[in-house]
Amino acid sequence: MDGGRLFDPNKPKPTKEDAYAYVRAVRDHFHNDRKKYEDFLAIMKDFKTRKISRNDCIRAVLELLNGDRDLISGFNAFLPFWMEIMEIN
Repeated sequence: MDGGRLFDPNKPKPTKEDAYAYVRAVRDHFHNDRKKYEDFLAIMKDFKTRKISRNDCIRAVLELLNGDRDLISGFNAFLPFWMEIMEIN
């Protein structure tokens, strides 16, 4: 246990640089749809300010990413292993 939460000891903890790189990847992916990128940032802000729960954040991001495997995989890097988004069709 790490701080009362379960984590996979083999999963590296993401850094701030990882977070910035992921946000850039989302921005680049949605370069033709600025609103989706802004929606993503709003979801992250709402989570950070505790306006939404972690589960609501995950659901909103999953819906926004619309099955994009690369972006979902990148998002999983920031989740505890037991909350990772599984492969979707």
